[in-house]
Amino acid sequence: MDDKLRASLRRENRFKILSVLAILIGCGVILFAVDNLLVSFILAFVTNYLLSPIVDFLERKRVPRQTAILIPFIATGALIAFGIYMIVPRVNQQIELLGSQLPKYQADLMNLVSGTEQRFKVFFKLYNINFSQAINDWIIRKSHVVSDVLPSVVSGSLTVLILTPFFAYFMLQDGRRLTRTLMSLVPNSLFEIALDLQHQLNDQMGGFIRARFLEAAIVGIVVWVGLRVTGFPYAALLALFAGLTNLIPYLGPLIGAVPAILIALISEDGMIASTMSLNLIIITSIYFFAQLVDIVFIIPFVVAKIVNLHPVTVVIVIIIGSQVMGILGMMISIPIASAIKLVFQTFYRHLTEAR
Repeated sequence: MDDKLRASLRRENRFKILSVLAILIGCGVILFAVDNLLVSFILAFVTNYLLSPIVDFLERKRVPRQTAILIPFIATGALIAFGIYMIVPRVNQQIELLGSQLPKYQADLMNLVSGTEQRFKVFFKLYNINFSQAINDWIIRKSHVVSDVLPSVVSGSLTVLILTPFFAYFMLQDGRRLTRTLMSLVPNSLFEIALDLQHQLNDQMGGFIRARFLEAAIVGIVVWVGLRVTGFPYAALLALFAGLTNLIPYLGPLIGAVPAILIALISEDGMIASTMSLNLIIITSIYFFAQLVDIVFIIPFVVAKIVNLHPVTVVIVIIIGSQVMGILGMMISIPIASAIKLVFQTFYRHLTEAR
């Protein structure tokens, strides 16, 4: 092979690599620049990985690809409609009841704070702290923030609900074609490693997403059963909140338990035992048992096998994710870090073996 041909191949390889990088960077810029587009894309990405095993299974049974996509879409829509019909009215009823009781709970919370302040008045006077006034001011500030932000959140949620299934459908329909197009831009010397990496990333991402949703569902069900059996109010609403917040690493389980513990502390509605201490023990035990099931059975046997990251690394990437994108960043930081690690390990192994 002469020098001119080698130089031409090197230029072609560089052009292909730069083309792939430019496409990926351009897509990233668009996703971050357009409002609600990133959230819609992430939810569509999650939907794609949740439904793709069903679509692939149907396609292996010789069902046409488009029909194989429509079947789980229609089934999921019917399941969501059934959930709306069966669950949403109950949750909505509990939300309305909670809304009507909020002034009472606020008063009960202020009474609890005032009692605590009186009990430790020497400490508060020493440091010149008006704890009850600080709590009351915080509640007022947050109430104003919620009323100001709520309209934009509602409009943004409607946009996301429209864009998510639209993106998810085309990811399932044209995802392979797009992947083949991107792979065609990869230099021949890296094609095999890129193809292997793509399969590994698909398996890892799909497994992680399905495992996390299974984890959240099991935690929510355990909390709902525990609260329902003990007769604690707002069982469905609190279980839904616990399941959703469980998707947030580390802090999620603590956040999910806060509303129930607060209700148990400040209101007679949450008194399911004869004493306050026993009441708190029962409520915290329900949430502790849900997390015990998660930690002992789900994380070691499902999640840990998929994401091979050191605990210190997990904490660091979660902190970085929270600083960059808030709660959403905390939720997606682990799979992104795991994917980056997989890419680095694959290319490092390729470079060392090439030497």
